[in-house]
Parts: sequence; structure tokens; C-alpha cells
Amino acid sequence: MTQMLMLQETDLVARGLQRAVYLHPTDPDKLVKVLLPSPETAGRSGFGNFMEKHFPLTRVRHIRKEYTEYLRLMLSHQDPAFRPPITHMYGFANTQLGLGCVTERVTTKQGNLAKTLDVLVKGQGVTPRNLDLLNDTIRRLYQCDIRTSDLTAKNLVFGRRNGGPKECVLVDGFGDIHAIPVRSMASWSNRLGLDDSCKRLAQRTGLLWNNKSREFSQPG
Repeated sequence: MTQMLMLQETDLVARGLQRAVYLHPTDPDKLVKVLLPSPETAGRSGFGNFMEKHFPLTRVRHIRKEYTEYLRLMLSHQDPAFRPPITHMYGFANTQLGLGCVTERVTTKQGNLAKTLDVLVKGQGVTPRNLDLLNDTIRRLYQCDIRTSDLTAKNLVFGRRNGGPKECVLVDGFGDIHAIPVRSMASWSNRLGLDDSCKRLAQRTGLLWNNKSREFSQPG
């Protein structure tokens, strides 16, 4: 029998509308995402709560789509040297809080949790180096035709994976969870969706988005 992971409240690192993220109790290179109980998801939209009540499987739809997108990406890029712009996913593990999704942890050089684009924008600002890393990841999202559902500043993290070089990584929000999966229908429709996501990301962070070159830049 697989040993149950015991997650500690002190190891909680993030909490969204549907999932909580914890440090893995035994592996410093991994995180564990756990679906929140229904009573704790009150911050969701009325439509989201309606769908969850009448169509219970919508609670796990995001997880299914996330893994489907990860599998699609990795099966089409089997070169060991391939560096995905999204976090690796390592399957599921039993926890005392329910089934946990085990995923990659992005850290600083010192081993602490890496900073998100949101933290950088609100704090020290985005350095030229970090801007280059962001644009590299955006380029690879287009190149790999990755479907995103939540390309936000909180889901883009700057750090290292397993002692590798510093990079920008999309740690959540991938997979086409839209009611009508237009982005999954064709590469051209997904590119339009990515264009729109990047445009909205620029508006929320104060960066400038060039839809022709598909790059971000600093204003002024």
C-alpha cells in the first residue's frame, strides 16, 4: 500500500479558489495540490457553484484537462533534453486531506520558493533579465501550441527546477477548460487565444504586449 502523505498547515504555500498547494513532506523538489472541499470554495462565481452542484464532475474537470495537456505535450516531445515551459507533473498521492496532485517545485538558488511575476511587478519590478525569461517562455508556449486557461501573473514563476538554470515557468493554468474548447480545435485558434491571454496579462501587469512580434516590453 502506498504511504499516505501527511500535509502540514505550516507547509501551505498557496490557496486558490479550488485548490490548496503544500510543500511535499519528503521531497524538496515537489509540491502537492489538493482539491478544496466544496464548502471552502465559496469565492467561486455563482455559475461555477451551480455547475458543481448539478454536474459534480466539473469539480475535477480542471485537473483532468491539466493532465491531458501535460501528457499531450510530453508525448509529442520525447527528447530527454526537452525543457517544457510548464511544470512537470508526477501523478497522484493519497493525503489526509484527500487525493493530491504531485507537481514540480520551482525554487530560488537557495532552495526557497521562487517569486511569481505578480510579486515582481508589485515589488522590485521586472528586470531586463526576467523580461527575457518571460519572453522565452511565451515563445515556447506558442511553439509547443500549449493551451492555457489562466495565464496570469500569479501562475508565472521565476526560478530553477532541480538545480537547473533560472527560467520562467507556467506552474498552473494550462489545459483548455473552457465550456466550448475552441483552443483545442486547431493551432490557429489556440494562437488567437494565447494572443488574447498575453494582451490581458500586459494590461494587468503594466507591461506592453506586441501582438506582431509576440513579446513583452517595458513601457517607455
